[in-house]
Amino acid sequence: MIFISQLGKRFGNKELFSGVSLQLNPGQRYGLIGANGCGKSTFLKILTGEEGSDDGEITFGKALRLGVLKQDHFQYENDRIVDVAMQGDQEVANALTRLEHESGLTADEVHELSELITLADGYSLEARTRDVLQGLGIAKESIDLPLSSLSGGFKLRVLLAQVLLSRPDALLLDEPTNHLDILSIKWLEDFLKSFVGCAVVISHDRRFLDSISTRVLDVDYGEITDYAGNYSSFLKAKLAAAEERDKETARVGKIIAEKKAFVERFKAKASKARQAQSRAKQLEKLEVPDLKVSSRRAPLFRFQQERPTGKDVLKVRQVDKAYGSKQVLKNVSFELRRGERLAVIGENGVGKSTLLKIVADQLGADAGDFEWGVHAKIGYFAQDHHELLNDAKMTPLDYV
Repeated sequence: MIFISQLGKRFGNKELFSGVSLQLNPGQRYGLIGANGCGKSTFLKILTGEEGSDDGEITFGKALRLGVLKQDHFQYENDRIVDVAMQGDQEVANALTRLEHESGLTADEVHELSELITLADGYSLEARTRDVLQGLGIAKESIDLPLSSLSGGFKLRVLLAQVLLSRPDALLLDEPTNHLDILSIKWLEDFLKSFVGCAVVISHDRRFLDSISTRVLDVDYGEITDYAGNYSSFLKAKLAAAEERDKETARVGKIIAEKKAFVERFKAKASKARQAQSRAKQLEKLEVPDLKVSSRRAPLFRFQQERPTGKDVLKVRQVDKAYGSKQVLKNVSFELRRGERLAVIGENGVGKSTLLKIVADQLGADAGDFEWGVHAKIGYFAQDHHELLNDAKMTPLDYV
């Protein structure tokens, strides 16, 4: 499918990875993981041809079709949503357009276009496109509107639909779950599990990777290592390998220390000189395994409360909120007690962020009220960071 031999990539004096040799096979779903800046997206761009490598080569199977998630939706702003998604299978979409709109086609041209469409199951393309768009959370009544009618997050869903409809042999997806709600993520999981080709997926969502991955490509230590199984299996295997490496390092270190001690003790003693000399030669051949530094960094945060809250932390009573004629919250009531953790879930646009904004005093309710408990101190993290980072001249350190 995809053969990678001795691949290497550097930026200046920073080496992302080197000596990478892999074979990516059909029927496998590879979770591509690693710390920020380690080279995951760069590796994907090298596979797509957007970026070159410094060393090595990549060989693709004959007539391989790559499906790549793009981020540039601006070129489609005035096109119908369904047409944008159908462009994933551009050859069929263009053939359908020619048959429908071009006059003066010869009988041979009509036959050739019809045959192409039939072989690719093209007459069902629009129906399949609508199913995929709805699966990704695009409302049925919106599918015939221009792409410009959608928000940025939903536009990216249309581009995801486009790549899924491109009849790819291999899918290369960089953070495909961004801007997807829970239902759409579940739909994407099911789609990928039924995909018969090869998929390489970058994601920071561990649960998603656990669900879809059959193998994990770990970008770390300047290498890309292939592990069998899902993310949980990878964690166990990597931990076991690290422990084995530490044991081997300790074992060799102990042998070196013992031989050095023997040489120092008996090198001047005639009866032991030959043995000391032998051990000195053995020491020259012994090397402690090189322990490469991981690119992963685990930050340590401690969130210390100023003082404990009362037993009742939050009470919300019959809260209503509407935007014009659209009612998003109606008679919302609940209580939250100390130690509980509340997840707010639902489709996009049903009022999840609105509810948090109301109880964070960022937005007024139309009706109802809420009450925070004794000593409750609120930390609010907005969905749109621009709401919080409103001073462009402020440094990260100053803000924190």
